[in-house]
Amino acid sequence: MTRMGLVLVRAGLLLLALAAPVDVIPAEDRTLDHFRRVPLADVYFSEGAGAGDINGDGHADVVYGPYWFSGPEFREKHEIYPPKPQPMEAYADHFFAWVYDFNCDGANDVFTVGFPGTPAYVYENPTKHHLDQHWKKHQVIDEVSNESPQFVNLVGDERPELVCTRDGFFGYATVDWDKPFEAWTFHAVSDKTAPARFGHGLGVGDVNGDGRNDILFAGGWLEQPAPDSQQPRWTLHSAAFTNAYGGAEMYAYDVDGDGDNDIITSLAAHDFGLAWYEQDRSGAEPVFRQHLIMGDRPEQNRYGLVFSEPHSVNLADIDGDGLKDIITGKTYYSHHKASPLWDAGAVVYWFKLVRNKDGVDWIPYRADDQAGIGRQVVVHDMNGDDIPDIVVGGMKGSHVLLHTREKVDEERWRAAQPQVVEGAASQSIRGKPAPLDEQTGRVVGALEGEALKVLRASAGRTSTQNMSGFKKDRWSGGQQVFWTGAKPGDRLELELPVEQAGAYQLATVFTMARDFAIVRLYLDDKPLGEPIDLYNYPDVITSGVLEWGQHELSAGPHRLAIDVVGANGSAIPAYMVGLDCVRLLP
Repeated sequence: MTRMGLVLVRAGLLLLALAAPVDVIPAEDRTLDHFRRVPLADVYFSEGAGAGDINGDGHADVVYGPYWFSGPEFREKHEIYPPKPQPMEAYADHFFAWVYDFNCDGANDVFTVGFPGTPAYVYENPTKHHLDQHWKKHQVIDEVSNESPQFVNLVGDERPELVCTRDGFFGYATVDWDKPFEAWTFHAVSDKTAPARFGHGLGVGDVNGDGRNDILFAGGWLEQPAPDSQQPRWTLHSAAFTNAYGGAEMYAYDVDGDGDNDIITSLAAHDFGLAWYEQDRSGAEPVFRQHLIMGDRPEQNRYGLVFSEPHSVNLADIDGDGLKDIITGKTYYSHHKASPLWDAGAVVYWFKLVRNKDGVDWIPYRADDQAGIGRQVVVHDMNGDDIPDIVVGGMKGSHVLLHTREKVDEERWRAAQPQVVEGAASQSIRGKPAPLDEQTGRVVGALEGEALKVLRASAGRTSTQNMSGFKKDRWSGGQQVFWTGAKPGDRLELELPVEQAGAYQLATVFTMARDFAIVRLYLDDKPLGEPIDLYNYPDVITSGVLEWGQHELSAGPHRLAIDVVGANGSAIPAYMVGLDCVRLLP
């Protein structure tokens, strides 16, 4: 067995062990959620699948590439257009499918988006008496880009829009509902900042609580203006919703129950990472703090789970407890053999959201170990039993994962719970970009790292490093204090001068790179939050502004200590640390 296979076997064994806290679910409600795989096709036709009633019999059907499969048994398949198997060593010409009645004739049509940068089509349902015929095909957009387009209600009317990118702009396409099969209109809402053709990470949700949906992307969010606004572009709010290049569908949802919406996303569609970003509104501008749910090694998940290629994410209440859960899995063969752990198992998981006295937890349950996912995960009640099922399509073909619930005794329930692994990993976080003054190139009011007095370094050496050669980000004053030669267990202590006693908000900006350490911070020997992972690949960037709360400080010198506690499993273990600046705001 390969090392990659062993990783997933280890994770799978952990899921069978005894573990979850007793108070997660009341003793009188011990319910297990099971999923039974129903295979529809074993040929690669599409990267996604859709669900809805095609023939008007009241049962949900599945659309996968050129076929629709009639529910509730899904044994009969019917052609929408002439089928042509797609090349697994390349990519399909069909990526996404949505079922919707565009011309209001009572028969659901099928809207499809293909390979990024190619046109989108609506296949017109010939109505139930002519479903033995091929469907009429209408091109409605000449180009749809981004690898996670959304067909959702964005602008608050009664109809959905297509949220996507086009020609380097973020935006959405609207339908003329009197002529739905004619060309749709694309509305650009950003400057020309979107990746051309491709791009990972896109979503819709109300970030600021004004009742209007905003557009989310890996680099921040675009605020929808009021309906009567004449503003041609939506306001950009920069935020780092990935420490890589971006993932899949993104969601704004109140994860921790504090009244504001947080952000849920995968971090790297073809690699690793699943996280939620906690929204903190205590300051003048919202700050988003990353909470890693699953990283690139088992130690980064509380339950020892890791899988790669989370190229699609859905959010739905799987277990009926009123909280939305994450549904994702391995987009098998998404970059063929180029992705890490590409052959480690085509899994589908749902992560149960739990709020308890200790905060937030996401408990992973495996729904399937063979179907995998493509670029689209659909959650839909497929058999009319009022509980959600899962529909997937991709390189492994298409499958329905039919969901059942079973009341069990406490012994069986406990035996099925994932086991918490001691020694949870650090958080890999990024804050908002440092506010540099364009005249001086410095953060106003900041203490430059290279100017701080070094009180002690238990090992290695400190120096001032010029950062002007790194073009992917900007550093305050163009320099940092650079600590090299340290090992886990070593400490660097810096002096923080405070002129006047009072309450101060403490923030830092570090450097992130492939050979940097996991560190933990202390202010006057008081720990500041959890360890932070300064690994980033491939670029050298800053951590953005990391805020560490309010502190009562006396006048005089204080100590900021940086402890090296380890390194990311993907990092070059040089344990380097770079501190750009520290900010103390009254």
